[in-house]
Amino acid sequence: MSGSNPTTAASRKQPPWRVPEAKPVPKLKLYNSMTRSKTEFIPIDGNQVTWYACGPTVYDSTHIGHARNYVSLDILHRVIEDYFGYNVLFVENITDIDDKIIKRARQNHLFNNFKAATTTVSPATIAKAEEAWKIYAEAELKAIDAMAVDQWAAFSEKINKDATLKASLTTAHPKFPMHFSALQEAFDTIEQAKKSPATTDPAAFCDANKTTLSNLLDKELSHTVSDPKVFRDLAAYWEGEFFKDMDRLGVRRPDVLTRVSEYVPEIVTFVEKIISNGYAYEAEGSVYFDTAAFDGKNGHHYAKLAPWSKGDATLMEESEGSLGIKLSGKKSSMDFALWKASKSGEPAWDSPWGPGRPGWHIECSVMASEVLGSSMDIHSGGIDLAFPHHDNELAQSEAYHQCHQWVNYFTHCGHLHVEGQKMSKSLKNFITVQQALEKYTPRQLRYFFLLHQWDNGVDFRDTSMGEAIGVETTFNNFFVNAKAMIAEAKHTALESTGRHNFRRLELDMTAALKERQNAVHAALCDSINTPNAMSELLALVSRTNVYIKDAGKDLNIEIITKVAQYVSKMLRTFGLDGTVSDPVGLASAEGGVAGVSAEDVALPYLQVLSTFRDTVRRYAREGRPAQELLALSDKLRDEDLERLGVALDDREDGKALIKFIPAEELAAARVAKAQQAAEKAAKKAEQAQAQAAARLAKLEKGRLSHMDMFRLASNADEFGSFEEGTGIPLTDKEGQELAKSRRKKLTKEWEAQKKLHEDFLVEKEKGNIA
Repeated sequence: MSGSNPTTAASRKQPPWRVPEAKPVPKLKLYNSMTRSKTEFIPIDGNQVTWYACGPTVYDSTHIGHARNYVSLDILHRVIEDYFGYNVLFVENITDIDDKIIKRARQNHLFNNFKAATTTVSPATIAKAEEAWKIYAEAELKAIDAMAVDQWAAFSEKINKDATLKASLTTAHPKFPMHFSALQEAFDTIEQAKKSPATTDPAAFCDANKTTLSNLLDKELSHTVSDPKVFRDLAAYWEGEFFKDMDRLGVRRPDVLTRVSEYVPEIVTFVEKIISNGYAYEAEGSVYFDTAAFDGKNGHHYAKLAPWSKGDATLMEESEGSLGIKLSGKKSSMDFALWKASKSGEPAWDSPWGPGRPGWHIECSVMASEVLGSSMDIHSGGIDLAFPHHDNELAQSEAYHQCHQWVNYFTHCGHLHVEGQKMSKSLKNFITVQQALEKYTPRQLRYFFLLHQWDNGVDFRDTSMGEAIGVETTFNNFFVNAKAMIAEAKHTALESTGRHNFRRLELDMTAALKERQNAVHAALCDSINTPNAMSELLALVSRTNVYIKDAGKDLNIEIITKVAQYVSKMLRTFGLDGTVSDPVGLASAEGGVAGVSAEDVALPYLQVLSTFRDTVRRYAREGRPAQELLALSDKLRDEDLERLGVALDDREDGKALIKFIPAEELAAARVAKAQQAAEKAAKKAEQAQAQAAARLAKLEKGRLSHMDMFRLASNADEFGSFEEGTGIPLTDKEGQELAKSRRKKLTKEWEAQKKLHEDFLVEKEKGNIA
């Protein structure tokens, strides 16, 4: 062929592909107590994250301070796992061996036995209660007033009358109100029983003296309690209550739950190795960690989290427990118990050092190491545990593993105060989770914690909860409107006006969505800053509401859907969707709700529609006026559909917007609206009544004729003569003509009274005034 093909081999090749230039994106950083700064989060094993959280010591009700810790950690957990996409192995412990548990269980057991045996309030019973009262009072009031025990009536009267004194004692001795209340109740009951022992109810007498009697019975009979079930039953009960509260708060269960009582053999082995490594010693059946042998040796450091607290003997003593401080044999006050020798009345396990039980700090080191190995990515807990508990954990774990960094990231949740004060039973501001949930919903509490940074302190007060409820309302209103618009748009999805619906308004809205998404991501990368993230989501909702208003009937429903889905996804990530019934498996392939037919779902709505149709037909046959048909339509909207959780919003184009809102919320809104209307009407009636009373008072002033007003006035003796036909004064009492200015003023008064009298006569003629 003479011609050449213009398509060459080179032209059939793809042109070079250019690598996109990505904008810089923030990296996840966490506030790390190990550095007291925000550090980039770098897991040990790629996308796998190992995480250990200190769980509760189960001996009492879960309170709002626990909720602050566990809900905030749950939010962190969800964000790291669900938003950032890490695979998290989350381990949490239950402390079911502890001095608090031992003492509480023992005292409850001994008191219940005493109460069961007390069938009458005998002189011996009263004497026992008096003895218990005196021992308790001497122990708790000795440092406050040495004479209080012997002169209780005078002391009690002084405290009850002098609020300033009581406040100052509470400041100096935070538990004083609690002790004073217990002693006062016991004292009053004892005095009453002395007067009429035969009529005193034994059970009520024991209950009123429970605090003081439990203390005495434990001193006398603690050695008799040997059944391990006594201690386990108390811990098991409160563990169950804890998880009930966590479930109600929507806190995810841990992937692995460990109990101290189930790891005692491993704890013994762990302690043995610390001894063999040269960092612990045995003394009188107990084993102590040797802080002096550890600190500064072989690259080890003690008190990494709070080095300024090193040497604080008070904190160290408190961490040893009320029973542990009675142990002896420590080389230094800074050493702490790994294993405690048990006395009679305390649970005990066999060990190379004799019968005993684990120390508090060792449990977390052992259980975390057993599940997660010789290191972990994240360890969490409340800030109050940083020293000495977490510092002791680090020391004994690094002594066991012979490593220098057992935990890479330590995250501590900030303190919670109530109305500006530390929460305390003695201050009567102790709020259990159950009490909080009687006033607020789990979702509202979670909103509250989301609005406060997890590692900062937080003040739990009604005003702050009001802010959280306001945020909830904003999101709820947005979702209700969005759902209604999305549902309505499905019926016109295939209709077309012949022109697209992506104008400047939509371009700006799309840009706003992108901007807020980037801002939310930046906030979460910034140590999971949920207050800022929530602020950005609220700003997005506000911006979308502006778009809805500006776009009117021409709004682009796809953009509304996109925004609503994004906001929903983020709030679900934060755990605001409540408890998921079962996260395992997939939804039914056929869709819908398992076990519920379409007929079951539709029937209540169809019944309302059928009743409405029947009534409209009857009204039409009877020739009822249009007003009655409109009233019937209002009844359908305000009563019938309300009971089904359906709200109709009337719009200017005559087409109502259908919204699905819980029936109880609609009913509450209707009641509130009716109440507001009633209050408005009452206020209007009150104003009308006041106006009528003022008018009558004004008319009453017109009862006196203007012709007689000066002659009958209290100052009539000032005048000598009066003008005929008007009664206006002409001269003073000396006969001198009144000055023109005085005469002018009196004439004005006369004209005003003339009008008042004429109005009075008109109303009297009408019968409106007697």
